[in-house]
Amino acid sequence: MKNFYLLVAVLLFAFSISAQNQIGANPSFAALDMAGQKVDTNELKGKVVVLNLWFINCPNCVEEIKMLNALVDQYKDNNNVVFLGLAASRKPDLEKFFIKNPFKYRNIPNATMIIISKFGTPDKSGELSVPFPMHYVLDREGKIVTKAQGIKGIEAVRAELAKQFPKSGGSD
Repeated sequence: MKNFYLLVAVLLFAFSISAQNQIGANPSFAALDMAGQKVDTNELKGKVVVLNLWFINCPNCVEEIKMLNALVDQYKDNNNVVFLGLAASRKPDLEKFFIKNPFKYRNIPNATMIIISKFGTPDKSGELSVPFPMHYVLDREGKIVTKAQGIKGIEAVRAELAKQFPKSGGSD
């Protein structure tokens, strides 16, 4: 009977985890960015939040940084959009990496637990996995409206931002 309750608890946890990264979900979290400033998605309600899940040893993640920087530049005058990078890399490693690879997203180091707990999806064996790079757009209520993987996902983010800010072309 004890094993039964354990199995039910694990299944409920896996279900709650997988439900958090689906369209319409609200994956709220709070963490410190590279400058030690608190980032709380609940405090960002009213703004559109663009998330990039990545790490420095991911070739596709590194390859798309220039495209993501261009997206930030396009919306630099818009105070209603926030670009956050959830990095599954340590802060000292990111500091070294950013010297040669500037990344204009506001990055949160050591974000592995946030990535797994808020965006992980259980596979067939029950292990949580996250494909990298991964992009999410949260609407002004903090709900996921776009979820897309890889470099192709940047176009999905761009299209969602155009929908969120139809007349602005970047500024609001």
